[in-house]
Amino acid sequence: MPPETLGRPEIRAALHAGDWSTILQVLIRETGASQTEVATRVGISQPHVSRLVNGQSREPGIRTVRALCDGLGIPRSFAGLLDEQEDATDRRQFLAGAAGATGLAVIGTAAGHVPIESTDDERLLTVPSTTYRRLEQRLPSRSLIAPVSAHLALIRQLASRTDHSPAHHRRLFSILSETAGLAAWLDVDVDDRPSARRHYQLAVRAAERSGHPLLPAYMQASLAQFAAGCGDTRDSVRLVADARRRLPRSAPAIAGIWMDAVESLALAQAHDTSALAKLDHAETRLARAEYDEPVWPWIFRFDHQKLAGFRAQAAEKLGLVRAAEKALLVAAQSHQAAKPRAVTDVLRARVLARAGHLDEACSLAAAAFDVGIAYDSERVTRAVTEFRHSLVRPGRAADDLDDRLHSIYRENS
Repeated sequence: MPPETLGRPEIRAALHAGDWSTILQVLIRETGASQTEVATRVGISQPHVSRLVNGQSREPGIRTVRALCDGLGIPRSFAGLLDEQEDATDRRQFLAGAAGATGLAVIGTAAGHVPIESTDDERLLTVPSTTYRRLEQRLPSRSLIAPVSAHLALIRQLASRTDHSPAHHRRLFSILSETAGLAAWLDVDVDDRPSARRHYQLAVRAAERSGHPLLPAYMQASLAQFAAGCGDTRDSVRLVADARRRLPRSAPAIAGIWMDAVESLALAQAHDTSALAKLDHAETRLARAEYDEPVWPWIFRFDHQKLAGFRAQAAEKLGLVRAAEKALLVAAQSHQAAKPRAVTDVLRARVLARAGHLDEACSLAAAAFDVGIAYDSERVTRAVTEFRHSLVRPGRAADDLDDRLHSIYRENS
């Protein structure tokens, strides 16, 4: 991309909006490059470039955006990516960068009336989100709740103003939805279910006002997954059904696959073996969609390892030990941060206990408990406590685990 072209306001606006059709049309027209040459430079197929040019692929996934930026010499930050993003970038990091690129920070003047849109102002709003999303993997969620709540209040205040254009209002509600979703996730980790429910509900309402065709369904299904985790199976199934109705026909395959997986958890919680059929359906669809590029908000690739994690949970709830063990072997191939890995380890402990390996199960649960304490994660410690309650006559195998669980009361007494 020629520097003089890249510096033009209409090109920067197109990058902010993710309008790759305009960007590629201008590039081809002004440089004389063919679609094949662009594809070779970027490292994607010529048909994919053609779909982007013709507007048939309106929201390319993160891998495609990264390839376009790097291949065409466009700074990643111009397209909503963080320049320092690692190849293993997850959805949370992408969203933090994308928020800034869409011009969501509309900060008023001293008089409080005139909206200002600039890269600097965008960073004022997005830097905290970027920081919180990264720190959530490394710090106790409890330490982030207050600053995230304050940031959420700021975004709600901005979204309530009336001096924005309709397009800016929609984008503000989009980032409001995502920030509320982050707040809900923090609430889940500290086992504050009422607050988590309220924040997920806010995320759904804001998504509905964002005008985005996929975000409301995503947030509704996230609420359904939360309900399943709370044991509210009927509510979870109804929420997933509503989320499916919200999906447009153009939704990526990943959306339906993920919703199948979420619904399977609720069905398994109710001891409904149709959960396995739901997972089989998701597996079939995933095999066909393996090379499809997901689009926002499904930035992450829902691979066989992630689906295996859902299958392991469902199989364990249904008492299918061998199926759960097999699924856990597949799920273990994916990288997880400390807290979600500890939750998976508790699930693995439950499966081991069902198979009669009590010593190994209790040892694994004790290690997960230590992670929960280190990160002050009630979600993890609660899972360990529930695991311990599920054991019948474990004998001395649970002695060390019992000492750890008792330490919560001893150290805080």
